[in-house]
Amino acid sequence: MTTRPHDLLRLSGAAALGDTPPGWVSASIAACPWGVVRRAPHPPGLVPVGNPRARAVWQRHAALVPRDAVTRSVPPEELRERRPWLPLLAVTLSAVTLLLAAELEADAAWGPIGGVGFELATGKPATHPGSDLDLLIRAPRRIDRPLVTRLAAVFAALPGKVDCQLETPSGGVGLTEWARTGGPVMARTEHGPRLVDDPWAPA
Repeated sequence: MTTRPHDLLRLSGAAALGDTPPGWVSASIAACPWGVVRRAPHPPGLVPVGNPRARAVWQRHAALVPRDAVTRSVPPEELRERRPWLPLLAVTLSAVTLLLAAELEADAAWGPIGGVGFELATGKPATHPGSDLDLLIRAPRRIDRPLVTRLAAVFAALPGKVDCQLETPSGGVGLTEWARTGGPVMARTEHGPRLVDDPWAPA
């Protein structure tokens, strides 16, 4: 099973999180056995997983989960045809769907992440009226800056707030930041954040 950052994973239970996880983590997994793939170094056979339901820093729990403890993987692109239960987020995601269908190549992969993604994958309410719509666009090939700038402008005008991340060969890059600066830009990598001049430049 191939997993990538932001994929949601259904786990076999709290035991998948290793020895003695915090009590609230065990309770959370028992109630809803899902984790989200995070960026972190990991040995073969293990997947770095975080708690997608964390509401505060103290609630964040990182673990390395054996691949055989993952019973299902849901990437963001599988969720883009579903709709959140809150009307504002549903309207915003519908508008995003129309926009990206017109602006991106037909084979472009994108989808909701964050609270909306968790809600759509699990069926468990995870959003509130102030929630952003977090998006991921997988961009293995360069996206021209005029298109990025246009997307950022349209996202800013939508009914709900949109926070979009580009998944590039250098790591995760904020679409708005790249549209504004054109580099250098902060890229999220498995070894932590780093500044890159061009997220698509050969390493």
